[in-house]
Amino acid sequence: MTKRQTIIVAVGVLILMILMGGFFAGMKKEPPRIIVKAAPKYVNTVPVVYSDVDTRIVTFGRVESAEPIDLIAEVSGRILPGSVALKEGQDFRKGNLLFRLEDDESRFNLKSQKSNFLRDLATILPDLKIDFPESYPIWSAYFESIDINESLPEMPQYQTDQEKTFLATKNIFSNYFDIKRAETNLSKHLVYAPFAGSFSDVFYEPGAFVSPGSKIGRIVRSGKLELIVPVDASDITWIKEGASVEVSTEDGSRSWEGRIQRIGEVVNQTTHSIDVSIEIISNENLIYDGLYLKAEIPGVVIPDAMEIDRSAVYSGSEVFTVENDSILKVIQINPRRVNSKTVIFNGPDEGEILVIEPLINAHNNMIVTTLRDTIANAPSPKVASGK
Repeated sequence: MTKRQTIIVAVGVLILMILMGGFFAGMKKEPPRIIVKAAPKYVNTVPVVYSDVDTRIVTFGRVESAEPIDLIAEVSGRILPGSVALKEGQDFRKGNLLFRLEDDESRFNLKSQKSNFLRDLATILPDLKIDFPESYPIWSAYFESIDINESLPEMPQYQTDQEKTFLATKNIFSNYFDIKRAETNLSKHLVYAPFAGSFSDVFYEPGAFVSPGSKIGRIVRSGKLELIVPVDASDITWIKEGASVEVSTEDGSRSWEGRIQRIGEVVNQTTHSIDVSIEIISNENLIYDGLYLKAEIPGVVIPDAMEIDRSAVYSGSEVFTVENDSILKVIQINPRRVNSKTVIFNGPDEGEILVIEPLINAHNNMIVTTLRDTIANAPSPKVASGK
């Protein structure tokens, strides 16, 4: 066979093989097509029902004493113990001596002033007996009543202008008031409790020397505490002074009644909130200064409104409804009040089916299945009967 004939035969065989491959390929059955059905989108819904909604503001703050007092030294001296220990947390009764400042030098100076005053009175008594005989018995009795170990008695009133001039020229008035001022300063060495309470801070211990203006400590009144809470400036118009407040711990294990005492007038520029002071009414539950508590402040009642989770509202005023039991529609609502977690609104007609959960990638005319329909069509559970 020539070379040409060989090539022709080879090409013919190749063409035959190609034709036979196409024939057998056409006889192969086409695999069945798998149709993937989209999983149904379930949504949680409720019908729109309007009622009177009682607004509440929930906020947190710390307990503070309603009557904290800083103990400031008005005179100098060494701190000496009083009738109670000068320690943080130490409680005391009203009238207890909290501490005293060393006063030996002041007492001796005061006695010296009283002695000089007695000398001055003794010097003018003869002149009073001659020039002002009607006033002499009064001043003589006053001289006899003075005891340098006791507070200086009130000075008698002069009878005439001449007597007034005479006493002024003898420095009786100035010496008398110098002594009364010294007595006042001496009393500042003793610090008594103005109420029943406890020490919240102590900055000096007994034995330390303090000068005027030194802050020795701070005391707080027992049983009179208040809760300071921040309220958003936009919510401040919803609350009123004197309103009752529910105060509790974060876990709700202890609770107290409260009453709004004061509403601040300054907005915190960082938090855009206003401080509200709530008086806490004591009960059997213990409460401490510095405790972190929750306050539920009642606001006004919003008539004909509904409240849903804030996450179900989009762009501030849009929600999804379900029409014809399966089609999502976007509608507008009228927000009446926006809370931290909920929105109070009106607008949609009562009976409309409202989606109350956040939806991802949802859109108008999307086909959905409501959870309430799923629950209604679910088979009832079988109950095993015992014999």
